[in-house]
Amino acid sequence: MTGDAAHGPRIVFFTGGTALKSLSHALTDRTHNSVHLVTPFDSGGSTAVLRRYIRMPAVGDLRNRLLALADPTVATPPLLALCDLRLADAGAYDTLMQRLYALGSERDPAWRGIDPLVADVLRLHLRWFLEFAPSGFDPHGACLGNLLLAGGYLRHGGGLGPVLHLFTRLLRVRGTVVPIVDDDLHLAAELAEGTVLLGQHRITGKGVPGITAPVRRLFLTRTRPDDTGQAEAGGQAEAGGQAGAGGPGGTGDEERHGVGGGKCAPPAEARVPVSDAAARHIAQADLICFPMGSFYTSVLSNLLPQGVGRAVAAVPCPKVYVPNTGTDSEQLGLSVADCVAVLLAALRRDAGADVPADRLLQTVVVDTRNGVYSGGIDREGLRAQGVDVLDAPVVRALPDGGAHAAAVAGRHDAEAVADLLLRLARPRG
Repeated sequence: MTGDAAHGPRIVFFTGGTALKSLSHALTDRTHNSVHLVTPFDSGGSTAVLRRYIRMPAVGDLRNRLLALADPTVATPPLLALCDLRLADAGAYDTLMQRLYALGSERDPAWRGIDPLVADVLRLHLRWFLEFAPSGFDPHGACLGNLLLAGGYLRHGGGLGPVLHLFTRLLRVRGTVVPIVDDDLHLAAELAEGTVLLGQHRITGKGVPGITAPVRRLFLTRTRPDDTGQAEAGGQAEAGGQAGAGGPGGTGDEERHGVGGGKCAPPAEARVPVSDAAARHIAQADLICFPMGSFYTSVLSNLLPQGVGRAVAAVPCPKVYVPNTGTDSEQLGLSVADCVAVLLAALRRDAGADVPADRLLQTVVVDTRNGVYSGGIDREGLRAQGVDVLDAPVVRALPDGGAHAAAVAGRHDAEAVADLLLRLARPRG
């Protein structure tokens, strides 16, 4: 352990997904004050089903981060297995619902080895979900941990704040996990050739092909992927296409891209403010980190709400970017300098076009010995943007050493990254 973790620096991450799981574990030995601003926009898999029945933010990434930061004496293997438990993708509806109701009983073997107090609270949240969830909810493939959070969300009339606060205390989470917005929103991406992809899963390629051209614009929308029939068909709406009725309220005669060959109007952009909690944590940061992870859906999407760029510019702390090493299917060959340009442009859209780089992003951390950056680093491009390069040993070397293809590039060394971020942090007392 480095110093007193309870009084460690406030390191704020713009993050999502699972890329920071190992780093989160490493941080808990060094500081209990890391803040994880998480994207709640996922639209794939069982999350899509849950959000189709309940208009709420996605909670899967929040669940994963809470568990990654939880006290291991509470988040024991049986608890982790319970929260990751998924119902079968196939089977009769009644059989799956009976399984959910059985899990509401302390006699179910899934609760063995879990602290009785924690188990009681979790079962209460499951019962709330079963009480408040819309009739006809499709349980196929449902993740139990997500249903527990959804139960708290429904019990409190909408809003993730109360249930996240309770779970943070219950699991003795050594850090803070906050959604960047507490709202039912989705991601959309306009590609360079004009196609608009609606839904985070279409950008990441989760169960569908993913992006095939560079991203021109990423934005938030209240339009849900299933509102245009795309979720079931895997189609893509095209910018400038003709509007159709779409959605559950449609006539059934509307044209749907990918279903009937029609085209849908591009989704309307939603301009929403950053959550008060997220803004407050940004203002108190000792260091801000734009970390490794899916570039558009985990990092850049966090910068879309109004107020994020201004908040980052206003806080007098170091701001660091740790780019991916290896292949990120969302980047399509972007260099590190290209990624920095995208980050700065997103921040300046809110903070102001004339805000200097040193108020938004000062340092890029690379490892030229063990890291593989598929689009290159482009030091001249970084220097031209006013951003410094810190070359540090933050990537694990592969056994054969030397240069590696991007597909097998070494992963970041979580311990080394955590130590570096703590050294760069500037506590303000």
